[in-house]
Order: sequence, then C-alpha cells, then structure tokens
Amino acid sequence: MKNKKENLRLYLVYIGFLFFFIGIFSRIAYLQIIKRNFLQQVARKEHIKLIPLQGERGRIFDRKGRILATNINVFSLYADPKNIEDIGKIERILSEELEIDKKEIKRKLTRNSRFVWLKRKISLEGKERINKLIKKFKLKGIYFCREKERFYPQGKILSHILGGVNIDNQGIEGIELFYNNYLKAKNGWVEVTRDTTSEGVFLSPQVVSPINGADIFLTIDIQIQYWAETYLKETIEKFDAQAGGVVVVDPFSGEILALANYPSYDSNRISEFPHDSIRNRVITDVFEPGSVFKLVTLIAAIEEGKFNRDDIIFCEHGKFKIPGSVLHDWKPFGKLKFEEVFEKSSNIGVAKIANKLGKDIIYKFIRELGFGETTGVDLPGEIGGFLKPKHVWSKTSGYIIPIGQEVGVTLLQLVRAFCVPANGGYLVRPYVVKKIFREGFLHQTKPQRRKVIPSSVANKVKEILGEVVREGTGRLANIEGIKVGGKTGTAQVYDPQLRRYSPTHYRASFVGFLPLEHPRLVIGVSIDNPQKSHFGGVIAAPLFKKIGEKAIKYLEEREIVKR
Repeated sequence: MKNKKENLRLYLVYIGFLFFFIGIFSRIAYLQIIKRNFLQQVARKEHIKLIPLQGERGRIFDRKGRILATNINVFSLYADPKNIEDIGKIERILSEELEIDKKEIKRKLTRNSRFVWLKRKISLEGKERINKLIKKFKLKGIYFCREKERFYPQGKILSHILGGVNIDNQGIEGIELFYNNYLKAKNGWVEVTRDTTSEGVFLSPQVVSPINGADIFLTIDIQIQYWAETYLKETIEKFDAQAGGVVVVDPFSGEILALANYPSYDSNRISEFPHDSIRNRVITDVFEPGSVFKLVTLIAAIEEGKFNRDDIIFCEHGKFKIPGSVLHDWKPFGKLKFEEVFEKSSNIGVAKIANKLGKDIIYKFIRELGFGETTGVDLPGEIGGFLKPKHVWSKTSGYIIPIGQEVGVTLLQLVRAFCVPANGGYLVRPYVVKKIFREGFLHQTKPQRRKVIPSSVANKVKEILGEVVREGTGRLANIEGIKVGGKTGTAQVYDPQLRRYSPTHYRASFVGFLPLEHPRLVIGVSIDNPQKSHFGGVIAAPLFKKIGEKAIKYLEEREIVKR
C-alpha cells in the first residue's frame, strides 16, 4: 500500500514537471516563433538608435560670388525621458537658462518617447553655460547635438530677395521659399548601438550619407543693392514717407541687379518683425501709377502714326470737362506740341491723344506692355495688378486710364514696361536667379523676351523721354555727363472710406533708364505717402539720380579693370 502511494506521488511529480516543461517550451516557442519580430523590434529600440546626419542647405551668392546666405554650427538640447531620474530637479535648474516655463519642461519630459527637444539652435556660449549646470547638478538623460543654422552675413541688406527660413531650415519667404526644393538638403543617418547601461555607444557600418542642397547665384549685385537700400531709406526719412521701393534691372536680359523695400527686416531674425516689414512691396503692392503710366499712350501714338512730334494739342488752360468728371493739370497749359504734352506731363493733353486713338488701341498697348498680368519674376507672392476688361470701361475710363487712374500696377511691372523702349522694343521677363549649381547638376537661367514694338518706335520714345528729363518734369534726375530718359508720376491715392481720392495721400514715382543712347540700367522708384512734398519730380527723380550715377560709374569702373 505504501509503495502504491509513493509511486502515485512520483507519478504526479513527473506529470507536474512534464506540464511545467511543456509550458516553458510552449512559451519559448511562442516568443521565438510567433512574437519573434515584435521582440526583435523592442530589443532594437533599446539598443539601436538611428541618428540623423544633417546635410547642409545650399548657399546663396550674388552675381560676383559674394556670400549672401550660408550655414553656421549651433547646438540643440534634447532629452531621453526614459533616462531621466528627477524631472523636478531639471525643471528648477534649466527653466531660467532655457527661458522655458517649468510646466512646459515637465510636459516634454513626461512624454512616452525616447527623444524630445528642449531647446533648438543654442549658441556655443549658451551650450557651455548649460553644460556646466548639467555637470554641476549631475543631470541625467540630457544631451546636445550639433545642428546648422541659417546665417545672413549682410544683415538687413537684400532681405526681401533672400527671405528666410524656419527653425527646421525650410524656406518661408523670398528665394529661400521659391527655390526651397533646390536649396534644401537631403539628410542621411547612422546606426548607433548602445550597451546594456545605455552609456556605451558603438557605431555600426550602417551609414547613409547626407546630400547637401544646391548653391544659388543671384543676378543681384550687392554693391548696387547697398546703394539702393541706403538712398531709399534716406529719401523716406527726408520726406517723412510711409514706405517705398526701388528696382534696378538690366533692360536687355531682365536680370534684376537690385530690389529694395522700406520698411525692411533682418533675415537672421525674421520672426521678430511684423508682416508689414516683411512684405515685398515691389511685387505685391498695387497702386494707381499716375503720370508714369503715360508711357503707354506715348508708345501707342507713335506706333499708330496718328501724331507727329510737332502736332499741336490744346490743353484747355488746365481744366477740361470729360464724361462724368473734370480733368485738371498740375499747372495751366495752353497749346503744346505733341512731345511737350509728355515733357510737361499734361493730363489733359494725354487724355485728348488717347481719346483720338480710341480705347481699343490703348487697351491693346496696355496689354502689350505687360500690365494686367504678373511679370513671371522668380519670387513668391507677385501680384498681377488690376486692369478692367475693355468691355466694362466707362465713358470716363478712356480718358483717365491713360493718365494712370482706374488701373493698378506694381513697381516691377512699370520697370518692365520701361525696358521696352530702352532695349529696342522687347518685353523681358525679370528674374533674380542666374545659376543653380550642385555637383553633377547645373541650371542657368536663359533670358526670355518677345518683340512688342518696332525698334524705330522705341528709339523715338527714348528721345522724348530724354526730353522729359532734360527739359521737363524729370529735370532733377539729370546726371552730369550722362544722358537720361524717364518719366515722373504723382498720383493721389484713392481713399475707400472717403470714397474719393485722398487730398493728402500721394504716391510719387519715377522710372527711367541710362545712358540714353545705349541704356544699361532701368531704375524704378516709388515713394508712398510722403509728407513734406508729393511730386514725383521732387522726391523720386533725385533718388533715381543718386542710385543711377553710383551704379553706372561702378559698372564702368569694373569694365575698365577687366580690360
């Protein structure tokens, strides 16, 4: 009986061990076969980490190879929440130095993650201060990594062309945005293996190298840009104006040599400036141009052959009744020759010439000169202006659109239109990027232009615009030793609250070219809401002169050096 009980006990023990081992082997089989991939991923997360290798964003240069945008080394602070021992201690010690609220630090460090950013883009000095705190208080789970920060060595100069980037070095304005796909780098990675303490690090052979972004060379000459911005700011301050813009273009190629706006901003600190400063007014601000728009009627009248230079137009002694309104001149004129109408900028004279030509012809030449559409410049945010369809023109429109009312333009559109007589009759596409280069890749921008008026017409228009500067309203644009052509513009700004033109808000403009015989530069200037005067010939023409005489002398000197 005793032997039977002992045998039964042994049997039950054997059975128990059997089920125990069956359970263990089943669990092992389950983990090794069914859960194998899951466990491998867990182990990989614990011991293997992919560290990104950041490629460098492409640099930006001016036409002479002078650096405008590059990258500098900075440091960023991150944490591994799993390795942090005392969150409260980190909050107290780092909150002030990082300029981050304690609650925000706590929120980041309690995430279910192995990686969280604490502070991006810290200077070397800041890194050293934080490192001392980490060592002094033995803070665990906090690390630094090296990053690249965009740096613009010229500061505020050229900000509206260059634009800026966000914290992740992605373009948000200007060239940085428009050409972001070329400039941005393609990041790589390296596989890192950590030991069981998470302290030791071993590099594996798994490395994907980053690819740097392409370098961009602009059409801009930073020296001409400097003069444009400096003299624009001086003019704004002298006449207590609200804002303004300048564009300098090569009339034959369409290359933009300078583009300036005021107010401006610093691309290194773009987030600190209001949108009003960041807006590229040269291509986004639409305004009624006033007399500078009389170029359209001048070209149309010469090409259509309905007027000779000596034809007489009676200008009604400064007051002329038209359908729905009364036109006035800035001073009373009687009989003027055809070319004198433009030299003296008579609204009544131009309106009479345009009325004789007819709205079909005027509309045709407005379109031929590129108004009512974007110029195609390679910058973000360009506006196409405002041009009423011909079929909705009122009886008044045919008189006042030719003198620059009831039509909206940008400064760049005006400059492009003046390139037409300057270059012999071609409408060009303005652009700011000359070349894009990366190892194994090269793109060079080809000028685009189309013939819109005969060369003979362009030459006659140039002559008359030369008289505007020599004898007419643009006399303050004269440059000693150099013949200049151009046109002034003084426009009242429409006030939507008053529902009429403002008696105090004006826009003063001048667009011209030099030298007259063989123009190398077309320069457009527009000043918004000046307080101490409002005439384009008084405010904008002298600004044109300052930029023009500096730029043309600079270009000639560089050519002498080349020879």
